[in-house]
Amino acid sequence: MVTKLDRFARSASQGIELVKKPISKGVKVHILNMGLMDNTPASKLIRNIFFAFAEFERDMIVERTQEGKAIAK
Repeated sequence: MVTKLDRFARSASQGIELVKKPISKGVKVHILNMGLMDNTPASKLIRNIFFAFAEFERDMIVERTQEGKAIAK
């Protein structure tokens, strides 16, 4: 069980690999704000899209933080 995807992994590729292992063993991954992830094609598509958005969101946070530090200097 995970609360949010962006808390689960630092990058889309890392998140996909982390989720793929338990799912391949028959375990369903429950993400609280999204629901259950299993091994269906629709679930794979949604998982990839949301991991990509989570990585984008994290990159934007890092970029804004760096800009804020530069302005503070």
